[in-house]
Amino acid sequence: MNGKSMHWVNRLAALGLVVGLVAGLAAAGSAQSVGGQAYSTYVNTPLGFSGQSPLAVLPAVSGTDGAMADAEGSALNVAGALSSDFLNSITSGEIGTAETGAQSTASAASVNILNGLITADEVVANVMSSVTGSGAFSNADGSTFTNLTVAGRSLSGDQALAPNTNISLPGVGYVVLNEQIPSGDGVTSSGLTVNMIHVYLQSLTGGGCTPLGCLPGVLTSTGEIIVGSAASNATM
Repeated sequence: MNGKSMHWVNRLAALGLVVGLVAGLAAAGSAQSVGGQAYSTYVNTPLGFSGQSPLAVLPAVSGTDGAMADAEGSALNVAGALSSDFLNSITSGEIGTAETGAQSTASAASVNILNGLITADEVVANVMSSVTGSGAFSNADGSTFTNLTVAGRSLSGDQALAPNTNISLPGVGYVVLNEQIPSGDGVTSSGLTVNMIHVYLQSLTGGGCTPLGCLPGVLTSTGEIIVGSAASNATM
């Protein structure tokens, strides 16, 4: 190969290296993302159905732009299942050069579940997720109950309970308070979903006794009720 040909080979190789680096940087940039969702109530039971309401979903965020969505409702009433007032949901996110983050908040007041089995003056779910060069994390700081009672038992004044507090509701099922569901690797991504009140409805089916003996019944899920749900996630 003569000197001229070698010169073009070297130039093409260098060009390929530059193109590869640019593509790599573009791919790295495109990997940045944020997501968020919040809703105050959700009911899906034999007593009635009400979807995620009011629902706020974070729109697509690109470049270094930020975005926000919010929704509100005056009241919700699913007879025998759930009633609440002053429903508000909001979610926001931003992609920056050094940090990517999202935050979501949902709230409801005058909460009454299953004809007074669970009540609260106010429920607030708040989550945030952030990724920086030093790592990724999420938390539920700011999530609170005000005057929460479960089956007549007072559980909090103005505070949050320990994550994933599980309380049995005989004849009904069980409730998980301050339910937290994490996601992400904790290095380049992190996410968290918080359901402040999550009632799992169950019924006993089957079972019974015969001359040959007795068989236990099987717990079957019959629905769920959620009050105060917020989710956020971020990837760098």
